This record gives sequence, C-alpha cells and structure tokens, in this order.
Amino acid sequence: MREAKANLALNKLLKEVQKGFDPKKITKSLLELREMGLEEEDPTVVKICRLVNEYIAAKENFDLGYVAEEEIGDMSDMEYLIELMLNIENDANREEIREIRDKIKEELY
Repeated sequence: MREAKANLALNKLLKEVQKGFDPKKITKSLLELREMGLEEEDPTVVKICRLVNEYIAAKENFDLGYVAEEEIGDMSDMEYLIELMLNIENDANREEIREIRDKIKEELY
C-alpha cells in the first residue's frame, strides 16, 4: 500500500497473526485496512479485505490451503497475504492477491 499508515497497520497485523489467530482482532484490523484501501482508491485491497473478513466470519479461520498448494514456505495463508499486501505495488504480488481472491470466492459462493 502507498501510505505509511497503511503499511504500519499491515506490519502490526502481521505481528498479531504470528502470535496467534484471533478472528476478532484480525477482522477489526482488516476493516481498518479496507478503509485505508478506499482512501487510496485501491479496489484490490478493498475487495480482498472484505472477502477475507467474510471467510473468517464463515469459517472462524483463514486456512485456504493456498500456501501449501503453491509450496511457498513455512507461513500461514494470512501471513502470506499480508506479505503480498505490504508490496502490492509489485504486479506479481497483486496478481497473487487476485488468485487468493478467486480461491476465497470459490469456497464461499
């Protein structure tokens, strides 16, 4: 994300996720990030934050299996998504966020 405030919020969320998965804290942080995405006029951020919140509300987790499927490494799907969002200006990262978005849609709808 472009704004320093948004990147600070993403880093804070990443630290929270690394400590443990707390759905209430995560959804609250994602709502704030969604608002920042609206301010930055970034539809990818706005959409992924909304969909992740819906997924967490429905399943009480964020275990998409994306990281395992893509054999990315030793991190959770949530951690990986946050890492992508921290560098969203990179076209490859933005494309992966869209892939995660599509995977969420498949599972929810």
